[in-house]
Amino acid sequence: MHPTRDWTEEAVAAAKALLCPRSIAIVGASGDPGKLGALPLQFLQKYGYRGRIFPVNPSYREILGLPCYPSIHDVPEPVDLMVVTIPAPRVADLLAQCEPGRVRTALVLTSGYAEVGPEGARMQTELVALARERGIRLCGPNSVGATNLWEAVVPAISQAFDQVLPPGPVAFVTQSGALGTAVMALAGAAGIHLGYFISTGNEADLDFADFCAYLIQDPRTRLIAGYVEGFRDGRKFAQVARQALAAGKPVILLKAGRSAAGEAAARSHTGALTGADAVYEAVFRDAGVVRVHSLEALIDVLRVFCAFPVPPPGPRTALVTHSGGTGVIMCDACAECGLEVSPSSPALQEVLRQQLPPFAALGNPIDMTASVIFQPEKMVGCLEAALADPGFDLGVLSVNLMWRVRDKLSQALAGLRERAAKPFAVAWIGIGDETAARLQGAGVPAFPDPVRCIQALGHWVRWGRAAAASESATASSPRSQVGAATPPGPSAVAAREADGWPRDYAGQAAMLAAYGLPLAPWRLVRSGAEAAEAAAQLGFPVVAKLISAAHTHKSDVGGVVLGLADPAAVQAAVQRLLALVSDDPAAAVLIQPMVGGAVEIFVGAQRDPVFGPCVVAGPGGIYVEVLRETVLLLAPCTEEEVLTLLRQARWYPILQGVRGQPPRDLAALARVIARVSDLVAREPVASLDLNPVLVRREGEGAVVVDFRIFWQGG
Repeated sequence: MHPTRDWTEEAVAAAKALLCPRSIAIVGASGDPGKLGALPLQFLQKYGYRGRIFPVNPSYREILGLPCYPSIHDVPEPVDLMVVTIPAPRVADLLAQCEPGRVRTALVLTSGYAEVGPEGARMQTELVALARERGIRLCGPNSVGATNLWEAVVPAISQAFDQVLPPGPVAFVTQSGALGTAVMALAGAAGIHLGYFISTGNEADLDFADFCAYLIQDPRTRLIAGYVEGFRDGRKFAQVARQALAAGKPVILLKAGRSAAGEAAARSHTGALTGADAVYEAVFRDAGVVRVHSLEALIDVLRVFCAFPVPPPGPRTALVTHSGGTGVIMCDACAECGLEVSPSSPALQEVLRQQLPPFAALGNPIDMTASVIFQPEKMVGCLEAALADPGFDLGVLSVNLMWRVRDKLSQALAGLRERAAKPFAVAWIGIGDETAARLQGAGVPAFPDPVRCIQALGHWVRWGRAAAASESATASSPRSQVGAATPPGPSAVAAREADGWPRDYAGQAAMLAAYGLPLAPWRLVRSGAEAAEAAAQLGFPVVAKLISAAHTHKSDVGGVVLGLADPAAVQAAVQRLLALVSDDPAAAVLIQPMVGGAVEIFVGAQRDPVFGPCVVAGPGGIYVEVLRETVLLLAPCTEEEVLTLLRQARWYPILQGVRGQPPRDLAALARVIARVSDLVAREPVASLDLNPVLVRREGEGAVVVDFRIFWQGG
């Protein structure tokens, strides 16, 4: 959808060699169990790795029953993976010893590179250059390990692997080794098993997206989870995330490091509205990435995605509880998470009436009352009846402090999981980790808090909608439907002057027009007489706007005068405006005809340092930075992609027509946004604001009445 360089095939081959090696050399292997260099060999033998292992250390002739070689040059055969544990100043010499073709990949567990400062960054750059010269792909440096538990590949330096861990359907990729091993421990305690654990370290070469590309193709991996602080190549990640969505493999990320827009970007409305985290959010939404904000939420989401198949069902949720208060809490959570709490059907109520006392609430939530707290079979029976009702897609059983019937309730829930056709989860206050893990093993995700349960289910259902939308978009091939409405980029490029577009108002307006953007008619004047003549040509009433580098926000200084209906009014207004900027010889006044009966929309573009050019839109005029309700897409994008996003916007009803207002020309607005996205993808624009774009009645088009452009490097 958004092209990037062809990297996937090579990255997948490198990741496979690193994660599924037939032979491993461990440089810096140690016979001293108290040293980090001893751990990779210990773990490989403990887990039962079946490939060939070559310890490398001139201080030993043998380690743990294996011959030890004085240098990588002395290893008797080429190796798929070289594990590096020696100090950072010696690693460059090690790579220099590697003849091309002798080592396919290197896992650099050594620290002391870019994470420690400029000198470390210089050493890291040298490391990558040496590796490329010798055809070696790197993971790290500053990694704690890249493991494949399916094949007992455990070259790691974390004590998390002291206990032999069983493999499972989750692959975890992390930019923080210590936090990543904590996630692995928490997941294991919850009954969630990882097949892969990959600490990417400083990502000097292979990065987060490269490993995701491999995991998408790995049949043993159902879920890709991770911890990230940022991406070196945002477009590459966006591409691989969409590939994962199309493949039906959820990507679940704990993304940290929210930050504000940079000072340069903040000069424009666009920069103020699209801080770095806003761009991440937009990319995640577009690619169906499930984003969480805490370790607790990450484990919760994994509980649901591991227990249930994909794609998920619809959002209609049956809530079954013995506590009225818990039912209310869950209803509120469902409303926030996009789950529907529809009423129970009369048929279901009749079934429940036969099992519950007359004072039970049979709607939804279904309040069984405290009469059932020692009857786990009855509680599970009510849940089963709700799941059998065609009006529900999934169910939640919420119970509190069920200590005395813990085992019976757990067994009854496990039995229901085996025979129920629909998914369900349990919100069990006071459940205990052991019981929760046991239920997880039976395919029943269990949570100690009802809100956490609903939130995790909400993520699951929303991912299902994203996957369905992706499949529908792929099937309909939206780009082939755009046809003549595709932004006219090539003709605009042909119209560009040899040294680029002029940077004055007229030159910038010419660029916008060349990209097919519908500018309102305009005249630039520097006197009252010129203004009166221009207004007569354009037709009254007109608007006068101050154009000055000293006052970019015109309305803040009274730089916009509306509804000028005659020559005298125009002359007076222009003279007043020019008096505001008497010290600016380049100042001028823009005269435009008034455009009424339209909705004001803001359309902007900027060049994000991670994801590149993107386009943003939201309610416009003077409220653009007050309402801050925007949608964002990577550029270039199609009109169909824009239309899909606009229909999801919270402010979409404004375009549909509210309080007697007519519907607006949605297609014309989508065309403007798509053409702006084409412009920012082709031109050296740092940021661009069209504010406002006046969207007229349906079929009447849209008009750009004001713009500001900031150029790269100036």
